[in-house]
Amino acid sequence: MKWNEMKRLAVANGFRFVASRGKHDEYFNEESGITILLERHGSQEVRTGLMNRLLKQIKR
Repeated sequence: MKWNEMKRLAVANGFRFVASRGKHDEYFNEESGITILLERHGSQEVRTGLMNRLLKQIKR
């Protein structure tokens, strides 16, 4: 999965952009109270372990 796809998935699951911090964007979900950081690498692949952790947080 690429970073752009991860960002689209997060937004589709209720996360909204909050802030830009260095090389990361911060997204927050008001329903679950979860904040995630997504790297700004666009078409680069997300590392497997990180991808699994982010997917668990996004789909809660």
